[in-house]
Amino acid sequence: MFPAKRRFGSGDRICECEGAALRNRTSRRPRETIGPMAPQTGTPALARRPRPGDALRWLVPGAAVFVASLLFTPNGATIFLPGDVRIYLLNAARMEQGQVIYRDFFQFTSPGTELVYLALFKVFGQRAWIPNVTLLVLGLSLFWLSVVISRTLISGWAVFLPGTLLLTVSLYHGLDPSHQWFSVLAVMAAAASLTENRAPPRIALAGVLCGLASFFTLPRGLLAALGFAIFLVWERRRNPEPSGLFGSELSLAASYLVTVFGTNAYFVWKAGLSRFIESTIIFGARYYPADAQGNTLRTYLAAPPSLHPWYGLPWVAEYLVIHVLLPGVYLLFALRYWREGRRRPDLPWDRLMLISITGVALFVSVAPAPSYFRLCVVSLPALILFAWLLTRLGRPERVLTWLTWALALLMAVVDVQQVQRHASPSIDLASGRTAFLQPALYEQFQWLSAHTRPSESFFEAGWANTYVALGLRNPTPVPYVTVTAYTRPDQVQDSVEGLEAHQVQLVLWPLDLDTRRTASDADSLGPLRAELRSHYRVIETFSGGDQVWQRE
Repeated sequence: MFPAKRRFGSGDRICECEGAALRNRTSRRPRETIGPMAPQTGTPALARRPRPGDALRWLVPGAAVFVASLLFTPNGATIFLPGDVRIYLLNAARMEQGQVIYRDFFQFTSPGTELVYLALFKVFGQRAWIPNVTLLVLGLSLFWLSVVISRTLISGWAVFLPGTLLLTVSLYHGLDPSHQWFSVLAVMAAAASLTENRAPPRIALAGVLCGLASFFTLPRGLLAALGFAIFLVWERRRNPEPSGLFGSELSLAASYLVTVFGTNAYFVWKAGLSRFIESTIIFGARYYPADAQGNTLRTYLAAPPSLHPWYGLPWVAEYLVIHVLLPGVYLLFALRYWREGRRRPDLPWDRLMLISITGVALFVSVAPAPSYFRLCVVSLPALILFAWLLTRLGRPERVLTWLTWALALLMAVVDVQQVQRHASPSIDLASGRTAFLQPALYEQFQWLSAHTRPSESFFEAGWANTYVALGLRNPTPVPYVTVTAYTRPDQVQDSVEGLEAHQVQLVLWPLDLDTRRTASDADSLGPLRAELRSHYRVIETFSGGDQVWQRE
């Protein structure tokens, strides 16, 4: 990627020259044809811009190698991803066994993610590499979309800066191919479909893609559709046309609603409408924030990386970049538009406003619980606007541009080194050869792989890491339990009954379920603890304090 650094400065100067020349040559052209992506062939903007198609021939393979280095070891072992994806893999495995989501087991998000993994399981089996390859495809798809959108706004090698930052800064802290990435991909695809023009078919396509986003993350797709509706109103007020606004809004709303109803109809039918609404809407509103550590505003700026030792500086820089850009870049763009919107009609304000509104909608979707991971996932529109601002500013900002490229390229090296250095020796599990970045997980899987068999009933009370990786079955309707109101008393009782009905031999009980207590009315795990004390005994205690209980 170093050739990109050498040519970036010249590309930036070309952008300034183009701006002046293009303003002089197109002062009488219609406003919609002015900008760095003027549709006329042979304009300086198109002639002097690097050809993304040619550059992508080596950028995409390079990006693929980088992302793959975060997900696999050189000997072919799959690096274990312990995030929310483990819940979706477990749910997909349950569905493959014939269980019905919402009816037979608990879930509060839309069923799209489970359906993707279910399809992959049916084709390839429950393999360890499936979530990793899925994340590789998601990352490269977003990288490609970033180029598609950026090339309508930016000239020079800066076209590739947002995608590079996305992979080297955001993706490294978002190695979790859960519903978050799927829904963001759908929203960004919708934004890309509207970037060039807002013809009726494209508006309908954007509505469909927002509906697909809701199939993964219900509020995100809805917020994106509302954002596009607001954008259409803004555009019509700025550039009145004979065609009616009502038809465009109706097309967007209708395509969105048809997609939402169509994708969820089967699951509503199987689980029942009341159960579906209770799981996907009511539970999220009432009980999701009960887990204050991860699902409230307290997660913002929580647990920043340390500067000690000194080589922690790159991760501190990444942390600050993400938290400053969101939502700071949207406020900065709004100020820029307020000051220059009328004075600089040559700038592509419609495309910029579209990306800004899309980014605000994505930010609002995570604002109730803005964890570092969630901010990274929704960062692409902010990165695109940031790159555009860098190309439109003066000499001091060019220094910032070089520093940004330097950070991106540095993290491309540091991230890979950090992952590969901490990858443990691999273990041959039921799902395939797996390496672990956390010593505690390696210790647990090493013991459990020797003491369990595939298809055996097993209960991991603290998370869902073990089930698909070891081929085990969860006999309870919940993926894990908590000491907060997030876990309901009826779920605890159903879990106790599941342990008894399947005569579960081993239970992995995490230490924090006994040490992390809340108010007495929130902790409902009493019956589950009583079940362990009455019918189980501790046979193994790991170095982190987690225990394995065996039925007597």
